[in-house]
Amino acid sequence: MRICITRTEKDRYSETFLLNQIKELANYAAIFPVHGGRLPQRNDDDTLLSSRFFWVMHNIAKTISGERNNYFGNHGLKNFLRKNNIDIVLANYGFAAVHILPICKVLNLPLVVHFHGFDATQQKILKQYKEAYKTLFKEAAGIIAVSADMKNKLVSLGAPEDKISLIPYGIDVQKFSPAYPKKQDALFLCVGRLIAKKSPQSTIQAFAKTKQVHTNAKLIIIGEKSGLYENCAELVKKLGLENDVIFTGIQNATEVINYMHEANIFVQHSVTAANGDMEGTPNTILEAAACGLPVVSTKHAGIKEAVINGKTGFLVDEHDIDGMAKYMIELIEKPLLAKEMGLAGRGHIEKNYDLHKQSKKLYDVLEQAVNKNKGNE
Repeated sequence: MRICITRTEKDRYSETFLLNQIKELANYAAIFPVHGGRLPQRNDDDTLLSSRFFWVMHNIAKTISGERNNYFGNHGLKNFLRKNNIDIVLANYGFAAVHILPICKVLNLPLVVHFHGFDATQQKILKQYKEAYKTLFKEAAGIIAVSADMKNKLVSLGAPEDKISLIPYGIDVQKFSPAYPKKQDALFLCVGRLIAKKSPQSTIQAFAKTKQVHTNAKLIIIGEKSGLYENCAELVKKLGLENDVIFTGIQNATEVINYMHEANIFVQHSVTAANGDMEGTPNTILEAAACGLPVVSTKHAGIKEAVINGKTGFLVDEHDIDGMAKYMIELIEKPLLAKEMGLAGRGHIEKNYDLHKQSKKLYDVLEQAVNKNKGNE
């Protein structure tokens, strides 16, 4: 089988799940990745799918008409799919799949759309693509959701339930593994973009309350120093925590694992943002659990499935800062409980979020779609 995988951007640091997707599916089929916008314009080596002239004309036409699916934009991807004898297209993000669908229909290629989070929840996206999503749901050969909440949301938007496959992300459980003993008892770790739906200010506020009880506590926040970083840095200064909250900026996977091995507890206060943006299933929570860390987070989206409340960590209502601090304090004061929860979390990830198993599930969906399409020819 020959699979074209589309991405809006190439190798974005916060989208390791897409790199995993490409790498793992390559164990089962020939993979042809493309990227460069909602209607992909580039090969995996960054060369253009069309001539530079066509690329320029596409951008001019898009600017004038507002339409991505113009003749020049469609040309490159259409020829790429034909030239490489592609059997199926796996489009990442719903709004991108909308623009890829017309090309697949012309070529009679099945399209499976993989939703990830904001593409199924953000109000602006849902308003812009409301009618297009209805067409996409009708025409797509399959739909992938990464959490039960997302599946329910897609159904509410008009997606047929029998087309949706619930396949959360997978984690390389060999790469992300526990490390003991810990060097200290009160090191908290948070990993992720500093954006509204991850509410880093709430995590900092909960840490401040924890710090009042345990003065030796430290919080490390890994993530690009953009978005809400200035707000967070200002809050840390206001709370007098400059020596206790460390912003590392972006770290590579090896460095993240090292921090997870040093930390005692993983914290993340995900919420539904004002614009409706929600998580799918945060990869960093899966990685932390795979590393044997108990997780303190919120009852939000796929986190409710990734963390078993009271067994592998603690979950609080969104915006419940006092509740989060309470559990952070409890896990400091009960190191045996913290370790027990961490090991239970490791087992939960091994059983339900193993990268190889999840990737095989995704491949099976693609294979079924291809076989069904050939049977209809």
